Amino acid sequence: MSPSDLAIRPATVSDAGLAAELIYLTMGIEADWLFGQVPGISTHTVLSSLFQRSNNRVTHSFASIAALNGQDVGLLLAYPGCLLKRLDWLTGLHLLGILGLSATLRVVRIQSAYQDLIEAEADEFYISNIAVFPRFQGQGVGKALMAYAEQLARENNLQKCSLIVTYGHEPARRLYAQIGYQVVQTFQIEHPYVAEGSGGYDRMVKFLV
Repeated sequence: MSPSDLAIRPATVSDAGLAAELIYLTMGIEADWLFGQVPGISTHTVLSSLFQRSNNRVTHSFASIAALNGQDVGLLLAYPGCLLKRLDWLTGLHLLGILGLSATLRVVRIQSAYQDLIEAEADEFYISNIAVFPRFQGQGVGKALMAYAEQLARENNLQKCSLIVTYGHEPARRLYAQIGYQVVQTFQIEHPYVAEGSGGYDRMVKFLV
């Protein structure tokens, strides 16, 4: 892949369907566990609805789309870590409008399984989701999106990027290690369905030069 083959652009509301597919790739059964709370409302519908709205964890405002030879193939969702707590609350308010009170309360109870998980510190740029459609993997798109995240971090005057990776996702872990990310914390999650049964996460951080 040459640099001219790949373009990265800010996401728009019209990317909602594409983004829902790519975000689901990064979450899998965990997304169903969190958002598939109401019969007749699919996980993709919830993700798409959140993406079209502002001020939540998966809004288009924090997303970038990678296109290879003019075809959209990947997504980056990232933002300053100092926004995380506020975005968690705002996401809950959006879910209240999408799923209703009972389902939203179930999501809140489910989230208690993550109470000890630290996703990012306030002085880090947090890479929440990064995904490339499987048929386009291995062509440098993921690395390009990671480099773009570092660019965004610098534009936000932050000197560290961070992410979490689930146990068992060795290809992702190797990619992150190759480009300078180091494991700084490990978290066990005590629920059989969290993170596709992996049981926990590693938090990885890269200091930017």
